[in-house]
Amino acid sequence: MKISMKKRKIGYTYGSVSGYFAFRKQKSIAFESTLERDLLTLLEFNDSVCDVIEQPITIEYINANGRNTTYTPDFLVYFNETETILLDVVRKPLLIEVKPRRIIQKKFKDLRPKFKIATKYASQNDMIFKIYDEEKIRGAYFQNITFLKRYKNLEYDLDEEQRILTYVDMLGSTTIDHILESLFITKIQKGLALGQIWHLLANKSLLCLYGEPLNYQTTVWLNDNYDEEKLNG
Repeated sequence: MKISMKKRKIGYTYGSVSGYFAFRKQKSIAFESTLERDLLTLLEFNDSVCDVIEQPITIEYINANGRNTTYTPDFLVYFNETETILLDVVRKPLLIEVKPRRIIQKKFKDLRPKFKIATKYASQNDMIFKIYDEEKIRGAYFQNITFLKRYKNLEYDLDEEQRILTYVDMLGSTTIDHILESLFITKIQKGLALGQIWHLLANKSLLCLYGEPLNYQTTVWLNDNYDEEKLNG
């Protein structure tokens, strides 16, 4: 097994969408399908992820027929060391392959040796190899953060923001419905406040279980990393 470094070149991909993903406005990451793009959306939202590298390596090996062949995983994901120290859990880097389920099922005989060699390489290099299909990527978590994303860059009243955050901080945690009923009176006020709560969740000033349904009964709480000076005015 031989390893080489290979930088992804983006061009036309039949029946798919390719391009570049502006990851946290810090770097551009190439993708070759909407499924890869959606995985990058998940990784960007995950604060424990510190870096993503597209097509990080090419593994050269001899297949069962004695022929030289190669396999290039789609992404390598690194996690924050500070978080692993706080949680006392070591999060190993993930070596990821992204494939639609129908392709995995249809071509599994051809793909299986590649996945096995990637699993072996990952194990030898203190990584974990994972395969992501649409069921793993486009679940409730993805649907929710996609919904919240439309509120992320909207501008809301900063005084109202502080009032909401101070109230949630006082309670520890509460439901969205309780915030609306306790702090706002009219239907228009509640509608604007609901959008502002989505905005706070999108920017993680407030947190919730992002994989659970988002509705009036969603429980929210203050992000411990939220700027206390801003909270206290």
